[in-house]
Amino acid sequence: MPKVHFGDLGATAKRAVFWLADQAETTTALVTDSVSHAGEIWEAAAFMKAHPHGSAPHTALAKRLRLGENSAESILDCISRSAPSYPELAQRTDEELDELLADLKSTMFR
Repeated sequence: MPKVHFGDLGATAKRAVFWLADQAETTTALVTDSVSHAGEIWEAAAFMKAHPHGSAPHTALAKRLRLGENSAESILDCISRSAPSYPELAQRTDEELDELLADLKSTMFR
């Protein structure tokens, strides 16, 4: 799996990694080790935002993020397994993506 280097990410993606680490109660290093490309950071953040803390899907992804690179399951596979009806970002309309991005930014930059 290709590595995502924290230093190569833009400011917003770095903030998303910090937010995900907080949500999963882990380190930013394990979050970046969990993803194979920057798009998975946004997918994970959108998923965590859609599922409240303590819910089964949120908990499943948090556990996956805490494993870092020590998991055979990708972030997208974890999302698909834990919430099969969840629409991935690629399946969303431009309006939905704009709303989601605005919501994520307001959540992560509080």
